[in-house]
Amino acid sequence: MKNKLCNFFVILGIMFVCSMIMLGILTLLVWKMDGGSNVLCIGIILTYILSNILGGFLVGKMMGKQKFFWGVVIGTIYFLVLLVAGVFIMKIKVSGNMQLISGAMMCIISGMLGGMIAPGEKSA
Repeated sequence: MKNKLCNFFVILGIMFVCSMIMLGILTLLVWKMDGGSNVLCIGIILTYILSNILGGFLVGKMMGKQKFFWGVVIGTIYFLVLLVAGVFIMKIKVSGNMQLISGAMMCIISGMLGGMIAPGEKSA
């Protein structure tokens, strides 16, 4: 169990590294193409969705059972880390911010999707 917990946090780290890489590529694309705010918003949404699908897939594959549940867990933790960072670093206002709900749902559902598509244990 201790090994799986360690692997869980490694997967979470992989998700954040992938997010940073994709956001870096997005930054270059917006800068080179002189893209507008619509391109930036869509790119950020896709970055978070793809990162959570990857994390859900990896954690679902690692756990083998209850992949749906573990995908939701990794997506929730990913969102909570982003939320805590946003509150303490960027001083984001939490109350009355409807974008937080859509962001949470996006992370949770895409993590769940990644867990659902992960290969599970083979039954004998």
